[in-house]
Amino acid sequence: MKHHSIAALALAFTLATPVAFADQDTPSETAATAQTMVTAKVNGMVCDFCARAVTKVFGKEEAVDTVHVDLDRGEIHVTLKAGADLSDDRVGELVKKSGYDLVSVERETA
Repeated sequence: MKHHSIAALALAFTLATPVAFADQDTPSETAATAQTMVTAKVNGMVCDFCARAVTKVFGKEEAVDTVHVDLDRGEIHVTLKAGADLSDDRVGELVKKSGYDLVSVERETA
């Protein structure tokens, strides 16, 4: 009976060990899988045509996953692909290419 208890305990420990360590991400794994939301505050966007133009320009960028334009707030919300980067300078270039003036850029990592 004692051997069954030890074997059961060993089996339980073996099965439980991967679960205990599964939630621990290394910093490099977390950074590689994290998505970044870039919010560009812009002057001059007032209509749906404006939103479509900005969406088209940003959508051509390799690093961009999704683009959402908030006309009421004058903001472009760009979600980058996991591990991708889009510099503030590049965001400014894309805003200017779309025909608008960049006010500010903010970043948030999810």
